[in-house]
Amino acid sequence: MKVRKTTRDAAWLEVALSDTAALLSDHAHCEKKAASSAISLIARYPEASSMVTALAALAHEELEHFAEVHAALLTRGGVLGVDVGDPYVQRLVKLAKGETRAERIADRLLISALVEARSFERLALLGERHPDPALAEMFARFARTEAQHGALFVGLAREHGPSREHVDARLAELLDREHAIIESHPLRCAIH
Repeated sequence: MKVRKTTRDAAWLEVALSDTAALLSDHAHCEKKAASSAISLIARYPEASSMVTALAALAHEELEHFAEVHAALLTRGGVLGVDVGDPYVQRLVKLAKGETRAERIADRLLISALVEARSFERLALLGERHPDPALAEMFARFARTEAQHGALFVGLAREHGPSREHVDARLAELLDREHAIIESHPLRCAIH
């Protein structure tokens, strides 16, 4: 899955590069919340065995990323700090709907796919442009993983949603809404 590039990518990158400690703290919180979200989906839909298996592996990987980002933050003299929340994700989550259980599962999975796809885009930019070579390598490596996670969530939505047609139509709708959110979203020294 590919998110639309925004007109604000260059401006976002400038803000993101302005404070490495704040960026790493936010990134660590994103990884922590990605693991938590996967576990929440497991708890909510335990009967979906293929989803449980895939999300258990994803949660483990996200926690490993959290530990690596946290270590990078500490090495550079930063601290994790309080999670101030992610208005981008909060706005996306409000788009979740569905009259049936399958529609609700699909929406939750598709919103997770959008977050992972946007993370891929942003981490790839950081991998290309961050002045710290060690961080640039980490961001580039994590970007590749986020791309895989986005595709995994779309695949799970197609498997557990009401139909492929429904899921693909809903994904197109959510992509449009996500793009509008990004374009109107205040720029922050954060992954999203």
